[in-house]
Amino acid sequence: MNLRVFDSAEELTRAAARTILQRVESGARSIALSGGSTPRPLYDFLSSQHADELAQHAITWVVVDERYVPMSDPQSNAAMIERTLFARGLPPSHRFLRFRTELGDPAATAREFEREWRELGLDTLDVVLLGCGDDGHTASLFPGTPVLDVEDRIASEVYVEKLTQWRVTLTKPVLRAAKLRLVLAAGASKAKIVREVREGAPHPVALATAGDELETWWLVDRAAAGKGTGAATA
Repeated sequence: MNLRVFDSAEELTRAAARTILQRVESGARSIALSGGSTPRPLYDFLSSQHADELAQHAITWVVVDERYVPMSDPQSNAAMIERTLFARGLPPSHRFLRFRTELGDPAATAREFEREWRELGLDTLDVVLLGCGDDGHTASLFPGTPVLDVEDRIASEVYVEKLTQWRVTLTKPVLRAAKLRLVLAAGASKAKIVREVREGAPHPVALATAGDELETWWLVDRAAAGKGTGAATA
C-alpha cells in the first residue's frame, strides 16, 4: 500500500492538487472525480488557484458515481462538481461526462453513460480520484452488492439496500484499468478502514485499487492514519 500521511486535510488537498496538475502537464487527459466531503475542497482549490492552467489542456472529466437523484438535489455529485471545479464555467477545451439521472431509469442511465463514453473516445482513464467509506466502499461499490461482480460493463446501476437508494457507478474493471488511482481519506472515522486495507482486508476499495501492477496512492491525514502517525510515506 502506497501511503502518504499529511498533518492536515488542507495539506492533503494541496498534495492531491499537485499530483493532478503534474499528471495533466505530463499528458493526462481523462480524469474521473468522486463526490463526498473530502474531495470538495480539492475542487474548490483547483478552481480558485489553477483554473487557467487546467483550461490550457483538453481534459475530459468523468463522474465516478452518482446517487440516483436530480441535479437539483443537494446529494448530486455532478452538481457539486459543477459548483466547485467548474464555478467559472466549463472551459471550451474541457468535457464533462456525468450520469444522466434525469432519464428516470438507473439501467438506462448506465447504458447512456456507456454510449457517451464511447462517443467521447474514452478508453483507459488517466487518473481516478476515489474516496473511501467507513464500510470500505468506494465509488458505489458497496460490500455485498452485485455490482462488485460486474466485469463486462463500463458503468452499472446498483441498488444499495442499506441506503434504500439506487446508484450508478463506474465498474471495478474500469477503476482498476486506470493509469493512476488516488484514494483520499480524512478523519478518524476512516482510520479503521485504512488499517484494515493495509492488513489485506478485501474491502471493495481494496478490490478496486490493490495489486502489484496498479499504481495507487492513498493520501490521508493524521486522523485517518491512526493516532500518533506523523507525515510519512510507506
